[in-house]
Amino acid sequence: MRVNKRFLYIVAGMLSFLAVGFLGICVLFPEFTGSGEPEEPVFALEEIREEIPQSAAQGEAAPAADIAEDAGSEETRTAEDPGAIQIASAETAATPAGTSPAAAEPEEGASEDAQAPDADPAEDADPAADKEDTENTPADDAAEENKPGGDDAGESGDEKPSGEQGDEADDDGKQPSEDLPEDTQAPVFLSFSSSPEVKLGKAFDIHNYIGYGDDADRNVDLEVTGSVDTSVLGEYPLTIRLTDDAGHTTSKEMKVRVVTELSPGPDREREAFSDFAAAYKTDETDIGIDISRWQGDVDFEKVKAAGCEFVYMRIGGLDDGELYTDRYFSANLAGAKAAGLKIGIYWHAEEGSAEEVRKSVAYLMKVLDGQALDFPIAYDWEDYKNFERYGMNLADLNNCLKVFETAVEENGYAACLYGSKNFQENVWTCPKKLPVWLAHYTKSTSYAGDYFMWQHSCTGRIDGIDGDVDLDVYYHGRL
Repeated sequence: MRVNKRFLYIVAGMLSFLAVGFLGICVLFPEFTGSGEPEEPVFALEEIREEIPQSAAQGEAAPAADIAEDAGSEETRTAEDPGAIQIASAETAATPAGTSPAAAEPEEGASEDAQAPDADPAEDADPAADKEDTENTPADDAAEENKPGGDDAGESGDEKPSGEQGDEADDDGKQPSEDLPEDTQAPVFLSFSSSPEVKLGKAFDIHNYIGYGDDADRNVDLEVTGSVDTSVLGEYPLTIRLTDDAGHTTSKEMKVRVVTELSPGPDREREAFSDFAAAYKTDETDIGIDISRWQGDVDFEKVKAAGCEFVYMRIGGLDDGELYTDRYFSANLAGAKAAGLKIGIYWHAEEGSAEEVRKSVAYLMKVLDGQALDFPIAYDWEDYKNFERYGMNLADLNNCLKVFETAVEENGYAACLYGSKNFQENVWTCPKKLPVWLAHYTKSTSYAGDYFMWQHSCTGRIDGIDGDVDLDVYYHGRL
């Protein structure tokens, strides 16, 4: 067989080319031949992004929480647990929580809603028994059991607006932290039960028995020394200590009693309207009552025939962040007008910011609908128990009153403040445009400030109303 030499040369050349190419591949890509060290695996882009923080991947600054920690780890308390401390971001520290707080549920045996406009701070009948601090007296506790403000609007059946909740508050809700007033005073207890009872086996929460605040600090530190074992009957002493950012401290002693049955409340003496009139009706005064849904259906003709000359009535309020109308307001207003009684209204307030106050006044004015009044619209803010959950200082609270006064005046009405002697002297320290409506359950008040009306009692009785009613004295010429 003859072989073409040219063909052989071509085959040999091709084999040589393939050999050289194979050697080159082995040198450049050893993994294809099983030789050399294997390279690191290549990750997909998505896998790489999971390992790198997004802010760093995009060239952004470090998270705010890290910045806050570097800046000194500013501390705040959560709305759910004011005693729990957490590291706050710069944004969180500048915007206190608690603008629309939900009221803490009372423990078993806590007082129920009752009649008077939040008159929890009333004093003992003897003016000499007035206390220098803000601790409630036994008479205070009795009055708190009679208050209507603070009732749960969701359970009361009072009318609530539709579509008016959920709007975000403006930035001017509370004072910015850089505008805090100078901290010159120690924190104060706004509400304090010195010897509370807890039923055997029930949970004990200190915030159900105290409320506290400060002139400047919005997050007062709370320290409780001692413990309570509600599974064992007995008395448990506690020391409650408050400390503000300036280092001022206040402390009180509490003795918690774990019992099988809670003690009944005191049986308070009732006062007939005729006796009240005989003691306080003069040529310089008018005598009247204040009411809410707690009085139910009122026969205003009988009320007037008994000697009543005016009636203050609750128009509605803000409760657990919801605006509501007292479900008896329309009937009370119509009935009192028809009977020829002078009329005033009060607002059950729980606002935690200036913006909430403005929304409350706007709602109030819609409900009032231009009706003529004989007295100023009273601002009734008394949610002092567990006040710390609001994230306010006392300057913020006083600012709520100022905003209320201004907003009411812008609508053509006058405004006043309702409050007890105790809180008028210790909490509501800002200048007021009008004299106050004073609550002080005593025979003769020792309050030295200006007041045009005095709520004398929460246990009055008058024909036309079933049950207790508040008794009030109006002084001519003081408005």
